Amino acid sequence: MQTDIVDALDSWEHYWGQTQEAAALALRTAFPLLVECPQFVGCDHLRLEYEADEDSGRVCVDENRATIEISGVPNGVLARAVDEIGFPYLDSAAGPLSEAPPGTYTYECEASASVFEFTLADEGRGKVDIWGATIPDAVHVLNALRQALEEGADTAEQ
Repeated sequence: MQTDIVDALDSWEHYWGQTQEAAALALRTAFPLLVECPQFVGCDHLRLEYEADEDSGRVCVDENRATIEISGVPNGVLARAVDEIGFPYLDSAAGPLSEAPPGTYTYECEASASVFEFTLADEGRGKVDIWGATIPDAVHVLNALRQALEEGADTAEQ
């Protein structure tokens, strides 16, 4: 391969690495419980995970898109976070999620082709499943979830 092509690829790889590191920093800043995990052999996706008392989750980043899977989140905390974000439309929700019965509520963003799914469980602990979110959207969701968790802890202590 010609030297200028090798140099161009090296430059691209350098900046791609910086972009991935910046994405990880933004995601961890929004949700500090996340820790970076080692990559699997043959998989160069960025993976962040966390485990708390009754909830756990992971965030994977591939091609600057995030997949988020979080389970065991108290329904009230999850609803507060989603209501704070203010999604323009959630399938099956007639109003704020805090007023919705248990069920799965989905927002499909046509602009970014992302899917945001929030499940309020009958047992009181729901889950978040997000596919193909942009890094800014993923950070926004994780930040709202962190704030709602902190508010939930503050409420429980009073």
